[in-house]
Amino acid sequence: MYFKGINSYGDRGLVLDFGNETSKSISQEVNEVFLNISNLNLQSLNIIPSFNKIVVIFENSKIRDQNKDKISLKMKDTNSQTNKKINKTWEIPACYNEDFALDIKIIQKLHQITKEEVVNLHSSVRYYTYYIGFMPGFPYLGDVPSQLITPRLATPRVKIPARSIGIAKNHTCIYPKVSPGGWNIIGQIPFDIFDLQSSYPSLFLPGDEVKFYAVSLSEFKKIKKHNFSLNELIKEYSS
Repeated sequence: MYFKGINSYGDRGLVLDFGNETSKSISQEVNEVFLNISNLNLQSLNIIPSFNKIVVIFENSKIRDQNKDKISLKMKDTNSQTNKKINKTWEIPACYNEDFALDIKIIQKLHQITKEEVVNLHSSVRYYTYYIGFMPGFPYLGDVPSQLITPRLATPRVKIPARSIGIAKNHTCIYPKVSPGGWNIIGQIPFDIFDLQSSYPSLFLPGDEVKFYAVSLSEFKKIKKHNFSLNELIKEYSS
C-alpha cells in the first residue's frame, strides 16, 4: 500500500495521505480507497480524491472525530478487498483542425515535430483517468507520450472554449465548459462531457480509460449535430 496515514485538514476535514509521488499505481489505490470510503455512508459533506490525497469534509469537528475511526478501520482491510467497480473504456473522436488547435504550434516548435506527429502521438495512447478536478467534469488523463510533455502556458488564457483538448506537462484533458486555463490547446471533441441534468453528470470517472481518434472537420460537425445526451454517449462511445 502507498497509504501513509490520516491527518486533520482544517477544523472540519481529514486528509488521507498517499505520499508526494504521482503514478498510475498510486492513483489506482487512491480511487479504490475513494470508492470504499464513499460506500461507508459517512456523515460527510464531500469526499474529494486527487493524485495522491483524499480529503473528507464534515459539518463540524465532532462529526469528523466520530468518523475517523471508521475510516481507519476501513483502511486496514483495503488490500484484502476487491474493487468490483467496472471502469469504462472510451473511444473519443477528436478534431485537431487549426480552428481548434490553438497551441499545437508551441508543441511542434518545442519538440521539433510536425503537426501530424503531434496528432499521431496524442491519439496513440490509452489514457488513464487519474481524477476529476479543477472544475466539475474536468478529467486529468495520463500519461502523454514523452515527446508531447509540455509545460503550461506562461500566461493562462482568460477564456478557453468548452470541449477543448489540452496538454500540460505529462497530462492531457478536456475542458467541460468555457473556462480560464493554462493548458496547451491542441483540438476539440464534438460533444459535452458534463451535464448536471443527467443522472450521471460526468461522462468520465476516475479509473476510466480514454483513447482519442482523429476525425476531420466535416466528421466533427456531423457528430456535433447529433447533440448526444450523456446516456447516449455511454452507449455510443464506451465499452
